[in-house]
Amino acid sequence: MSCRPQTVCALRESAVHLICSYSPTIKPQQIFWFSPKERAKWRNEDDPEDLALDSDYAGRVRYTDTQSGSTLTITDLRERDSGEYQLMVITGGGERSKSSAFRLTVTDLQVRVDPDTVQPRKLTCITSCALTSASYYWSKNGGRISGKTNQSTRVSSSDPGSYSCSVVTGSHEIYSSSVCIFGENCWNVSYSDRRLCAVEGSSVDFLCTYSHPSHLTVNEAFWHYEPGTNPKDLSLDERFAGRVEFLGDKQGNCSLRMRDVRKNDSGEYHFRFVTNTEAFFGKPGVILNVTDLQVSSGPSSPSQSQTITLSCSSTCTVPNNPTYIWSKNREPVTNKPTKYNKLYLESASSEDIRQYSCALGSRAGLERSIMLMLIAVTIVAVIVIVIIIGSVWKCFVVRRRRTAERDMAVQVLIYFTFYV
Repeated sequence: MSCRPQTVCALRESAVHLICSYSPTIKPQQIFWFSPKERAKWRNEDDPEDLALDSDYAGRVRYTDTQSGSTLTITDLRERDSGEYQLMVITGGGERSKSSAFRLTVTDLQVRVDPDTVQPRKLTCITSCALTSASYYWSKNGGRISGKTNQSTRVSSSDPGSYSCSVVTGSHEIYSSSVCIFGENCWNVSYSDRRLCAVEGSSVDFLCTYSHPSHLTVNEAFWHYEPGTNPKDLSLDERFAGRVEFLGDKQGNCSLRMRDVRKNDSGEYHFRFVTNTEAFFGKPGVILNVTDLQVSSGPSSPSQSQTITLSCSSTCTVPNNPTYIWSKNREPVTNKPTKYNKLYLESASSEDIRQYSCALGSRAGLERSIMLMLIAVTIVAVIVIVIIIGSVWKCFVVRRRRTAERDMAVQVLIYFTFYV
């Protein structure tokens, strides 16, 4: 197999394309990409598993297959995606061929202030690896500086502010964190995460900090949906009524919590604050993607001896390494091997696969649910037994009473006859 390029440097939040080709005479039964750095998540560390079924790449991996090759596309790159990637080709006879390894390095943009320059200060937009081609842009206090497109720029003491650099890749503009030049307190809004993924019905926190010149006072601080000329506070929007809570203050914390998220909440959010002289908002904002959970399976056409892998997947990568809970016909699955977001079946029909579902939660929560279910079943059983015993006892008492009444009637009749 021939693969290119062997070494790739890509920016965080951008996309990368890895391409492998092979002879058209090869007739693969199964093709998938894998990453050796994920082997701890495989059922068997010597048996690579499909990257598309890995929860850490959910919604970010796409394969484009042809008769003579395959292209792996990874979007919304994170620095932890750095590592090796390979293509696996399995023929109808079960023969396996692995491509040579791609080495991917994902880097972030940073503004480096040259310590040897005092006036004017030299700023350079740097990365941990060399980008193949890039056009650099500079911004001050969130606004683009026209005419400055070099990797380095200079700032004089007469133009203090919060400076950042950016690179346009595809349809995305990727920004560095801001650096305050010639000032103790600059205009700035900093988001801990530029992209958030949340499962429908859950809660999500937008972690955020902000700063401004120290002589100014903050009068208003709020979040709004999409930039606009007249931004509306989320807490006053009927669509978000009772579901958003501003966790910040007027001192520098601008975090927000959103509960019971819905799919139509997906979009870009910005924090805005208004001082006694002017307003400022964090650009770019935070992109929220609300997803549901789906069960996918692989391989698509397994042989009789192949294990079928079910994956609990979503359209975006859910954070914090959640626990995946499997059910079949709403009953917890406890007799099948699982690992991370995967369930392994030795054999199953397409009809059988459709009976499986997954959820996010904790194992302790699942055990509590099972215990409560057992307690409830036990209570119901006891109640049924008590009712049965009560019914039997009632029948026994009634029967004895009727027998006694009948015996008494016979005795009265005998006595009456004898007396007469």
